[in-house]
This record gives sequence, structure tokens and C-alpha cells, in this order.
Amino acid sequence: QQMKSETEQLQEELNKNLFSSLIEFLQKSCSGFQKNSRDWGCQIKLREIPTAALILGVNVTDHDLTFRSLTEALQNNVTPYVVTLQAKDCPDIKHFLQKLASQLMGCCVDEDSKEGNIQVAQKKTHCSMDSLSSWYMNVTQKTDPKMPRKKRTSSSQWQSPPVVLILKDMESFTTKVLQDFIIISSQHLHEFPLILIFGIATSPIIIHRLLPHAVSSLLCIELFQSLSCKEHLTTVLDKLLLTTQFPFKLSEKVLQILTNIFLYHDFSIQNFIKGLQLSLLEHFYSQPLSVLCCNLPEAKRRINFLSDNQCENIRRLPSFRRYVEKQASEKQVALLTDD
Repeated sequence: QQMKSETEQLQEELNKNLFSSLIEFLQKSCSGFQKNSRDWGCQIKLREIPTAALILGVNVTDHDLTFRSLTEALQNNVTPYVVTLQAKDCPDIKHFLQKLASQLMGCCVDEDSKEGNIQVAQKKTHCSMDSLSSWYMNVTQKTDPKMPRKKRTSSSQWQSPPVVLILKDMESFTTKVLQDFIIISSQHLHEFPLILIFGIATSPIIIHRLLPHAVSSLLCIELFQSLSCKEHLTTVLDKLLLTTQFPFKLSEKVLQILTNIFLYHDFSIQNFIKGLQLSLLEHFYSQPLSVLCCNLPEAKRRINFLSDNQCENIRRLPSFRRYVEKQASEKQVALLTDD
């Protein structure tokens, strides 16, 4: 469990630079929404939906942890309104808007808004961009600008914080659903400030394959590339397995099997850790002396409680035999006979 938590913490540290760049992009987009310029160029720009294309790689099983950390970072630094959708939940635009509304109405900034959202959810009204825009205007107007500074988070710095919509598996969404939503959203951008984040496993080219130019031109796209899977694995090996923090060490054969599965099958750090945990389980289950696989003070304490069979198992170890051979003859007899 400690190894798993350490790995997740490492992944968060590796994603820190990526998240910082994303937050900077979103904050610039927020500033763009706040401006009310009559300049023709600004007006054209305000019709485009700010979009971050997040290239995460084919290790799909690791994406959940990344998006979970990203959502938390965005809520703390940009906006309380962060929604995550998956293609399997959005077969058509109706379900898409329903999922968006149901998640969004749980992102309230005060208790009054939360009560209002529960009533709206119970009524199960027809979801549309008009109803979402009305809800957004109502919620942001209720937000008290005189709220004490202590009660505000950094995401409350904007008078009308944008709605960030994360599509975790952008490639899996149907073309029609994406096209319809983007076209509708671009027409409501003034009343419903929206920022999109596309989670992409393969290549940014997929955006232009799914969306015709007439639709992609409504997006202001910026690319963000996460670290490669191999860099993640190298960091895990260097900072976990090749340190004294964890006394458990893998044999060459087991490590080779785990890295081959990683490199030639799934590129998944989570699956690599699961394989490591399985190795730990097998070791502790099958090896009687695995009780000594702990830190030195604890190992010294456990030695006093070893059984006769465990002492005999220690005497059969090649390392113990080499140690005995270096001792004086009297001590050799004691080591081999006295438990």
C-alpha cells in the first residue's frame, strides 16, 4: 500500500509542470472571457472555444489518476465548475447534455445554489444549452462578491469563473456528438463561458479526423504533451526499487518480465505496480523468512521470536554459510547448533 501511494505521489510530481502549463492557459482564457472589447479581432476570438489538447499516451489505465489530480488542481486554481465526461456515457447529444448538467449542478459555490440544484435535478427538466446558460447566470449572480477572503479559494478570483469540460477519451466520442456540442456551445459562449480539455491517447491529428474544418475552426486549440510512459517507469524504478526505502528487491528475471509486459503490452504504470504487488504477495506467502523483510530495528526484534524451523532455514542460506565460514571454529559450532 505504501509503495502504491508513493507511486501515485511520484506521478503527481511528474505531472506538476504539465498541470502548471494547463492552469496558465486556462487562466489566460478566463481573462479573455472577462474582457469586453469591441475590437473586431477580439470579437472573433471570443467566438472560439479555448481548447487544450492533452496528449497522455496509450497507457489508458493510468489516465484516471491523471484526470483526478488535474480536476483537483483546476478546482483549486481556476474554477469550481469542472466536469469530466466519458464517451460510453454520451451516445448522443441528449445524454451528453444530461451528464454535463447533472455533474455541473453539483459544483455549487454556496449552500443556496446547492439547494436550488437539488430541486432542478429532481424535476428532471429537459437539458439544453439555454437552460445551462440560465443556470450559470443564476449561480454566478448569487455568488456574493463581498464573501470574506478566508472563505474564498483561488478559483473564486474570477467574477464569472468558466466551466471546464474534460473529455477523458476524446477519440471514442462519435463525430456527430462532438460536432453538435461544439457548434451549440460556440453560440452560447458569452452566456456560458466554456473551456474544453480533450484527453487524447494517440495523436492530435485525431481532432481534425473527427471534426471538419467548419467545426474545428470554432476551437482555439493548444497542445499539451505529458511525459512519456518510459520516463514515468524510469522514475519509478530509480526512486522506489533502486533505493533503501523499500527493503524488498526483485530478481533479474522477475524485473525483466514486468518491464517486458510494460514495454510490449500496455505501457501502464498502474499495471506494473500491480505486478510488483503480486510479486510481494507471492514472496511473503511462499518464503518463511519473509518476516525479516522489513527495516533493521524491526528485523532485530523479530529475530527473537523465530521458530526452530525458521532458524534452520536461515542456516541453509548461502549468505549465512559464507558468514559462518569466516568465523572462528568455536563460533561456527555455536552458530550451527545454538538457536
